[in-house]
Amino acid sequence: MKAKPFVKWVGGKGQLIEQLDTQLPANFDTWDNVTYVEPFVGGCVMLFYMLQRYPNIRYAAINDVNPDLISCYRTVRDMPEELIASLTDIQNAYNEHCM
Repeated sequence: MKAKPFVKWVGGKGQLIEQLDTQLPANFDTWDNVTYVEPFVGGCVMLFYMLQRYPNIRYAAINDVNPDLISCYRTVRDMPEELIASLTDIQNAYNEHCM
C-alpha cells in the first residue's frame, strides 16, 4: 500500500517534487543508510515521496514550526489504535446527530 499525505498544506511541495528530486546527487540512490531530514514537513508530501522512491533511506527526522502539526504526526506514529478509536467515536456521534 502506498502511503500518502492525509493533510493538505498551504505552500506544500507537491508540485515541486520532480524539480526537488533533480537537485539530489546523481548517485543518491546508491548511498547506504541515508538519514532524511525534513525541517519544514508541512503535509509530508516530500517525505512520503522520498521514502517510497529511495529505499536506502533508513531513518527520517521531521520538524515543523507548527506544534499542533507535529503533535498530529506523533499521534499517528505512536498511538494509531487510540486515534482510530477516537475518530470512530467522533464519526458515530456525528452520524447519530445527523439522523
